[in-house]
Amino acid sequence: MMNTIKKHKNIASYKFHHIDTDKCKRCTQFSCEEACFRGIYKVINKNSEPRCTVVENREDRCVKCHICTTACKFEAITID
Repeated sequence: MMNTIKKHKNIASYKFHHIDTDKCKRCTQFSCEEACFRGIYKVINKNSEPRCTVVENREDRCVKCHICTTACKFEAITID
């Protein structure tokens, strides 16, 4: 999976979260931010070109429950 992800230039890759920022641009609900009970995600530029980011120093709190991946209707988030 990681090799496939690295081939796309619009993928923001963190330790084990990967976010397709092109898909984020179409988002209006920001479900990832609200669905994650660990506060892993923050959506920036909500009023222009939204982009989901992983909050600094929070990624290790992730329990890989995949609530975020199912909440995102554009399937922009992958976890490995």
